[in-house]
Amino acid sequence: MLKLGQFVVKYRKLIIAAYLILLIPAALGYLLTGVNYDLISYMPEQQNSRLGEDILEQEFSLSALGILMARDKETFEIEYLISDVNNIEGVEDVIWLGDYTDIYMPPEFTDPQIQERFRTESTVLMQVQFSDNARSPDTIAAVMSIRELTVHDEEIYFGGEPAILAEMQTAVDDEMLIYTVLAAVIILIVLTISTSLYLDPILFLVAVGVAIVINMGSNIFRGEISFLTASIAAVMQLGISLDYAIFLMHRLEEEKEGSGNIEEAMVSAVNKTAVTVASSALTTIGGFSALIVMKNGIGSDMGFVLAKGIVISLIVTLTLLPGLIITFYPFSSRFKHKILLPSFKKIAPFMIRHYRVFLVIFLILAVPAYLGQNKVDFYYSNENYLPLDSIAVNDTNEIMDEYGAVDILYVITADLGRQREHDLVTTLEQIGTVDSVLAITSQVDQALPDIIIPDEISEEFLSGGYRNMMVFLSPSLNETEAFNTVDLIRRNTAALYEEYYVTGPTAVTRDMASLSVGDARNVAIVSILAIGLIVGLSLKSLALPVLLVLAVQLAIWINISMLYYQDQVVSSLTPIIIGAIQLGATVDYAILYTLRYRDNLEVIVSRSGAAIKTLQETGRSILTSALILFSATFSISVVAGIKTTREMTMLIGRGALISMIVMFALLPGLLIVFNHGIGKFTINWPGTKNRTNQGKYLEASHNEE
Repeated sequence: MLKLGQFVVKYRKLIIAAYLILLIPAALGYLLTGVNYDLISYMPEQQNSRLGEDILEQEFSLSALGILMARDKETFEIEYLISDVNNIEGVEDVIWLGDYTDIYMPPEFTDPQIQERFRTESTVLMQVQFSDNARSPDTIAAVMSIRELTVHDEEIYFGGEPAILAEMQTAVDDEMLIYTVLAAVIILIVLTISTSLYLDPILFLVAVGVAIVINMGSNIFRGEISFLTASIAAVMQLGISLDYAIFLMHRLEEEKEGSGNIEEAMVSAVNKTAVTVASSALTTIGGFSALIVMKNGIGSDMGFVLAKGIVISLIVTLTLLPGLIITFYPFSSRFKHKILLPSFKKIAPFMIRHYRVFLVIFLILAVPAYLGQNKVDFYYSNENYLPLDSIAVNDTNEIMDEYGAVDILYVITADLGRQREHDLVTTLEQIGTVDSVLAITSQVDQALPDIIIPDEISEEFLSGGYRNMMVFLSPSLNETEAFNTVDLIRRNTAALYEEYYVTGPTAVTRDMASLSVGDARNVAIVSILAIGLIVGLSLKSLALPVLLVLAVQLAIWINISMLYYQDQVVSSLTPIIIGAIQLGATVDYAILYTLRYRDNLEVIVSRSGAAIKTLQETGRSILTSALILFSATFSISVVAGIKTTREMTMLIGRGALISMIVMFALLPGLLIVFNHGIGKFTINWPGTKNRTNQGKYLEASHNEE
């Protein structure tokens, strides 16, 4: 790596200029990259519900469905509203009571099913059929137009999946810049108190900022990224990759003591830091890349962007940052201050003397932590991603309170005649959690030939060799009851048809939920194996990967189990993603401590003495890294409007602190207790002979076995 150091120092001006030029297309790519707000679209395309969606769209022209409800309105006002909505580009049709009966006819002469579906004593319901799916730009624009049309009338409510997705888009668009700026300001404060220079933290942020823009801009080649990835990727990259800049700066400070020339010191610092930083980045990349094995496409989306960001940050840190530091060194070296973070000189002896106590405490904690993290309750549907005070969620709840059965499933079958369909409708109507079933057999007399069925009914339920029916679920079903209903409908339909599809938001969400258990297992296995392999190769050990990964895994269990004991319901994606991110991002703390502990064992005869010196030397670095990651993420959880973004950033930030505590309190004890086993399964692990310089560290070890 000596040549790399010489190159980046010699050609620093050209490198800085090259990055400035690269920022132009990167920034354009950043702005032009699409953001997908529909997590359901990341489901595997061969899922039954996704295939059913395609048939609905292609054969029945049924795409996104929004719900309008008007309270205490005259009939002419309803007709004006429908006319205005129909004129909005992106709206295919507005379906209401007037499409099925004479609206001036007394209610007792209207089909009861139609009456219940579209009208109550004080309200009228309208179904807004959009031309495209709920996540398309045209539908989002149409939703915004409808919202503008109705926002000033408190007696008109607009809900449903399109309205929810549109509000999610608005929330993310409004908050993304706030996330980054807030994280940068708080991190700048942390960096200032953890380093001795005023200007260098700004240079760190500039370098990582360049890496973030390049990473996010390069997503243009993917076309779009999910809103979850867009929400946290930049902040995660900022919080994690600043460690590499800090490692480089610490090494530079050491090299400057032996060389008065800043350029020579930087060459040496890059040479000695590159391998260490690359190894650190590799473990993080391993954790992030594990998300790619998820069948839910959100994992691949987030894992790829996060891993790519770490690679880019590593390159920028080793190529751009050295030039920036040298360029501004004449200014930065003039202004210094005392490092404000606490020293570990006094606390380290206390922590190590009581390592047995900490081992017992964490052993006790491990049981409820492991059991609790397996019992966390999840939510899956899109409306749960928004806060309860959002307009779309409130309006949807108002409509559900009035009509109940707003949740619609579409059952699509091969066209095997009306009798077979009639049998299925009869069966489905007997399910206790089904409110009603609307099909062609419930609209026309069984004896009526297909040829004379009105076109408006035929086109809605018959097309392309398929029959379609709408199943309205009972009101007030929770997600578990709704999922069980989907499963029961599928079983009953499968008994009568070989080819069938059950779709709609609840069915798609049910399929997404069915993937979560397998995804969680696969991501955990791959991340543990990948990081364990990287740690094993780096430390040349079979035993150390087990201890280090186990320590971080315990921190993950504690972090996630707190959700259960606090009775919090989170997205099914949250524990899966948090597990991989926390393992990949914080195992570096364990590696840093272990490497320095191994070095100290070479010169200190007492394991406790070596542990004390190690904690004194690494404590501040680990604390700085944890505080940076905590600051970058936890602050976002305070202001995030998207519930999933809020809970993920909160867990990542909290996880960084928990991992730090585990490294300080548990890992030293593990290394001391299992020293003999580590020595047997580790190449060149320090023995007990020929060690000197025991000094004052022996005093702390008098209680050691």
